[in-house]
Amino acid sequence: MHIEYEISERDYVAAQRLALKKLRPSLARMLVFGPWFGLFLLIFLVHAIATQGFSTNMLIGFVIPVWCLLLPILNSRGVRKVYAKSTNMHGPLSLDLDDAGLRFQGPTFASNVSWSHFTRFYEDKDSFVIFQQGQTVFNLLPKRCPSAEQIAALREILSRHIESAARGHSAAS
Repeated sequence: MHIEYEISERDYVAAQRLALKKLRPSLARMLVFGPWFGLFLLIFLVHAIATQGFSTNMLIGFVIPVWCLLLPILNSRGVRKVYAKSTNMHGPLSLDLDDAGLRFQGPTFASNVSWSHFTRFYEDKDSFVIFQQGQTVFNLLPKRCPSAEQIAALREILSRHIESAARGHSAAS
């Protein structure tokens, strides 16, 4: 099977979100609940200032709540910077799949990777993320580019080759 695609910044951000949610659920929860924790700490500090008066020692106490409140913004900014700096994700890309493995090709690279190099895959409404061994590197395929038939065929091929090699490590969302 052959698929032509391009990765936009939005695709990359969505894939990072999916990978983070599946790979490091505790970190994903921190990005969701961190701002709420920061808001709670900030309210606590403001209340302490209102009841006990302002002290310069309290200024240090504002660092953690502000950091917690800014966590999602800082993470999103970092992901967008990585996308902007990665020339391999820009321009037309292609993916070829067969029983031997996957072949990725772009304007600046070409690689053949056997199925045994992949440990699991996940999918959501926006994309497929296919994890390589080591569990922190993944390949991304946005769902907006392939047809519905290609998406169904891709899901079947990935399930057959990756899940059979890594029994139970992957489940499509």
